[in-house]
Amino acid sequence: MRLGISTWSVPWSVGVPGYPQPTPPLSVFDLVDKAVELRVGALQIADNLPLHTLTEADLERLGEVAYRHGLRLEVGTRGVDHDHLVRYIDIAAKLGARTLRTVLSGSLLTADELAGAETAVRAVLEELDKHGVTLALENNEAFSAIEYAQLVQRVSSSHVGICLDTANSLGRPELLQTLVAQLGSHTVMLHAKDYDIQRVETRMGFSVVGRPAGYGRVDFDHLLDELRARGRNDISVIVEHWPPYEGTIEATVRLEEEWVSRSVDFLRPKVIT
Repeated sequence: MRLGISTWSVPWSVGVPGYPQPTPPLSVFDLVDKAVELRVGALQIADNLPLHTLTEADLERLGEVAYRHGLRLEVGTRGVDHDHLVRYIDIAAKLGARTLRTVLSGSLLTADELAGAETAVRAVLEELDKHGVTLALENNEAFSAIEYAQLVQRVSSSHVGICLDTANSLGRPELLQTLVAQLGSHTVMLHAKDYDIQRVETRMGFSVVGRPAGYGRVDFDHLLDELRARGRNDISVIVEHWPPYEGTIEATVRLEEEWVSRSVDFLRPKVIT
């Protein structure tokens, strides 16, 4: 397993729409430096810092800098629009990235939309195979774990798998045990995102809040053991966070910087064995 960080490890430092922006926001090259500083082996650049906005020269430079530091790049985007996926498969190939993660809509979707997603995935299988890129569908509340598993099984390609996120399916709701049972054997990357569940002050309901890895409800020892038992030994374990806004962007960036260090320190001995 390879420990890594993502643009979603430090979302406030990258910039969250509708909130004050950091000055300056982190660039892809800043993130390479951060990954090197943290001594992790992978960097996933996802939809909150879209790679298609970079110039060809910057993409080439990014690949070269990552290679020089021995850093494995991974690419992330959103949606399954055919032309968009083909564009991102090409970007992944240019960067030497072996995986492309995509996530579907963050709302409950219908059986027709599931069928449409499957059709869209099938339509890019030739491109995935040609470039040696694996498409990782990230679980969330759009579909149930079993629906994601069945989609991957029906497509039946070594270039299509699951990006297992430890928190995203709470919106369905589904617990981690269900996700691992249904999706563990299809997992090609892990988003290690911790959280806590707290009662609201009135006692009438709960809120889900982000936590650094190891400081919330996710049992990472059990999770990683279960993935290894399913032969998922060569996957990346990417730190992601849901840090709260702290009133100012400066305070929020300081908080997520602390969370990244704590999460990496917690996960490193569990991942790199």
